[in-house]
Amino acid sequence: MNGQTTNENVEENVTGAFPVPLHRIEQDMTFQEKKNLLLLNQIILFILNTSHYMTDLIYALYFLSYCERKNGEDTLVNEDKKVVDQLAEIRKQLYALVYQVRTNFRQLLDDCDMASLDSAPKFRKLIDRNLICVLGVINELLISEMKAFSAPLSLQLHNCVMGFANIHQFLRRVPLHHQYQITKPQLDVLLRALGHELIPSWKYQLDLLNFKLFNLLASHDSIVAHYREATKDLDTDVRDGPGFKRFVAWLKDEIMGNVAV
Repeated sequence: MNGQTTNENVEENVTGAFPVPLHRIEQDMTFQEKKNLLLLNQIILFILNTSHYMTDLIYALYFLSYCERKNGEDTLVNEDKKVVDQLAEIRKQLYALVYQVRTNFRQLLDDCDMASLDSAPKFRKLIDRNLICVLGVINELLISEMKAFSAPLSLQLHNCVMGFANIHQFLRRVPLHHQYQITKPQLDVLLRALGHELIPSWKYQLDLLNFKLFNLLASHDSIVAHYREATKDLDTDVRDGPGFKRFVAWLKDEIMGNVAV
């Protein structure tokens, strides 16, 4: 692979979702409205990155279902059917949750007045307790099981879930509701922490996860064999260049189907 990641550019998505140009904030809005909109921008970034993170967890579950273990005779064998079926069911449940999160996000974009002081709290609620619990359980499973196949990927999964937890905890403590007053210096501190430290640092870890994960997917003999059988592409190097792009496109269709990004 040539260092590329497969997730879409979240900044492009935010631009399309953001109704008020940031250069108009100072002249057209009160401080409370400005606070709401600037914090909302960071919350939207967090939601979009969480959506892509959940997608990569689905790919990780897919990879795990294809992994082979060594038996006592040091011969590679496939995961037994029971484990594979369990992983498929977990992947199906996470797939449904991704679809729900993205549907709710798009619906909120359509229905919500971004300039309203209630908009930021509404978007923050999209990352709810159920989602957090599901991600916690799935990450615990993946981090534990992946150690047998790729210790670096297991560590990267740990880094990503810690980043997610840190940002979520930080956002929970941010006083978004209009009855809570904060000063401009306090707002500057919050925006700097989110926009220049927490979210960019987590995004970097997510990109590393994406890179390492797809490198493993494109190097796994059984997965590549399945790709070649399905596409009749028998010769292309799927680890780089156009072959890698075709492999990723096939994986997205194979695993994610019609889930809107």
